[in-house]
Amino acid sequence: MSLKKLLKSINHTIGIIACSVLFLALPGKGLFADSVDASSRPRTFEVQFHSANISGKLPYQYLREIGIDKVIVRVFQDQDASGGLYFMNSIFRVITPYLEQLAPEFKSQPVDLYAWMITRHLCWANDDSVYDYQYHNGSRYMVRKLDIFNPQAIEKIMEVFRELAGKPIKGILLQDDFYLRFNEGFSNWGKAVFTNTTGLSADERFMMDPKTTHGRQWKLVKVNQITKVLGMIIRACREVNPLIKIGMNVYYESPYFIRRARAWYSHDLAKLANSGIDYIYLMSYHRQMKKEMKLSEPKNRELFQKIIKNALNICGDKLVVKLQCRDWDTSGLVPVSELKAYLGLIPQQVKRVCLTPVKSHDFYYLKTLIKPEAGNISSPAKH
Repeated sequence: MSLKKLLKSINHTIGIIACSVLFLALPGKGLFADSVDASSRPRTFEVQFHSANISGKLPYQYLREIGIDKVIVRVFQDQDASGGLYFMNSIFRVITPYLEQLAPEFKSQPVDLYAWMITRHLCWANDDSVYDYQYHNGSRYMVRKLDIFNPQAIEKIMEVFRELAGKPIKGILLQDDFYLRFNEGFSNWGKAVFTNTTGLSADERFMMDPKTTHGRQWKLVKVNQITKVLGMIIRACREVNPLIKIGMNVYYESPYFIRRARAWYSHDLAKLANSGIDYIYLMSYHRQMKKEMKLSEPKNRELFQKIIKNALNICGDKLVVKLQCRDWDTSGLVPVSELKAYLGLIPQQVKRVCLTPVKSHDFYYLKTLIKPEAGNISSPAKH
């Protein structure tokens, strides 16, 4: 072969290789398709209703057109001794089966239905044998929360979640009561687990002192128990419905004030994220943070960014950032401009944002916030 033909052949081969590499690197093509697609996915939104009675009030197509693909509805009432659940079950009191009334509306709709469910704070369960104990001022006191060290209480939790998972829903969001405070867990069952796990005597005074071996070990026992029972809930739900998605509310301190989260809530975010859960819902409520932390607006935004960044590093694609669209004290809507400012601080890698609490007449507000440029989308009919 002549030198001229050889060079021509080499150039032709190089060209083919270059084109192949370029093709493989294109979005949605070849070896890099999954990673490119994942990074370029548009952000989707969810809305959480604090009212359970919303049947007949949702414009499903409109919600989907403005970018909302999930509706989360309360299925419990925990305010007082007259509380109960809003779905049929054989374990706890039923107030009204709102879930059964609402769920059929979601059939063949482009929006998913999730149930927002209580875990421990069942103050109306009326069964002292399954309640927890706290330690305060040298004495133990019963608290009307389920004792997640007690096998009987755990089985009640598992059974009610199994029944909920069997409803025509796509997922379950665990209420933010799934924690153990620094002075909780002191039931006889909790103390027995502590001794069996550590070999130490279950002396409340030492267990309450974070500087002692007892205190450090007790904190670890509680963190592990929360994670263990969470895994049990997830498995119980998937025994009934293998496709169901499970999420959990966590406090804004969890990704940033890690020691504080372990001490106050027995939450270790990394362990929770690795429990088999599908979503971690970070309650990054900006007004609440600003008020509780006594921060200026610039400092609050700075902290907000740090918290979201840390949560993203820990949770990855499982992270859902929750924003409050109403003021907790006045119930008034947060101005769109204010909420957009915080929305703009969320990294693009976070693909899911949940807005709460939403009411059934907030749809134009949601459009203005999420998709203001969608002028061709007509407003939903009044319900």
